[in-house]
Amino acid sequence: MILAAFSLQGCRGLELEDKTEEVEEYTRPQAMILIANERNRYEKAYSEGIWNVTFGEDHTGLDKLTVQNVKQFMEQLMLLNMLAEERGITVTSQERDLIRQLTDEYMAGLTDGDLQYMGCDRTDVQKLYTDYFTADKLINGITSQVNSEISDSEAKVIKIEQIGTTDLKKAKAILKRVKIDGANFSSMASRYTETDTIEEVLMRGSRGDLIEDIAFRLEEGQISNILQIGEMYYIIKCTDGYSKDATLARKSRLEKALNNQAFQAVFEPYSQEHKIRFSERFWNELDFQEPTESTADNFFDLYERAFS
Repeated sequence: MILAAFSLQGCRGLELEDKTEEVEEYTRPQAMILIANERNRYEKAYSEGIWNVTFGEDHTGLDKLTVQNVKQFMEQLMLLNMLAEERGITVTSQERDLIRQLTDEYMAGLTDGDLQYMGCDRTDVQKLYTDYFTADKLINGITSQVNSEISDSEAKVIKIEQIGTTDLKKAKAILKRVKIDGANFSSMASRYTETDTIEEVLMRGSRGDLIEDIAFRLEEGQISNILQIGEMYYIIKCTDGYSKDATLARKSRLEKALNNQAFQAVFEPYSQEHKIRFSERFWNELDFQEPTESTADNFFDLYERAFS
């Protein structure tokens, strides 16, 4: 009966290009779960004074921008679930059990202040978690078909130190000194370089010049010969031939970029064909001027922990 009531109250129709499709829209309590999450997250990080910040020529408040971002997020969430339904992606009984457990954990952490501000119940929370899980499952299904594995060589990050000068004679003299056993390259770089920086982190394609090319050929601790780029003469030393943490982080970023590219190739045409806009008035009425005792900001944190 509760599900039916929410269905009747939420069935407003979403505005599509050239037509209106009867789709159940998210209710205000469901939206308030995410509104509260973002509001509390900002306030914990920056204090309540953050809502006095405005942006743009029309001085739009951060509270209005936050509401707008949540609205757009939920519109996309709805769209992802529509696409998932078309592709036959469903939630299994075992997955539903996990979502119920997650819902119980979230509800158990809500205070009276949270419940009063959100106006939600267990059904609302479970609905959002189910839709979020379904969207997640859709995305994983699309990206799992992509070979996004990046090799260590492609992702490799190294560190160098450099000495640069416009005087070739000076560069030759420096090169002789830095190649003496026990010479302190960093100290000489600080003393003689004409560049703004001495240390530099390099990855494939970051510079696209002779320095990058030679740097990736050097062994750790090895010093190059004089490299000329324009009117500058450089001497570089490889100080870290494989920066493990930086390489792993870059590898992750590159793989995510490939996955996102594959997903957008599917989602972008669908989103152009199905343009949805929520029409409920409450989105325009929300602001953060009224104080609240709500503190919950862990909606997504709990999800990540449950389905990481």
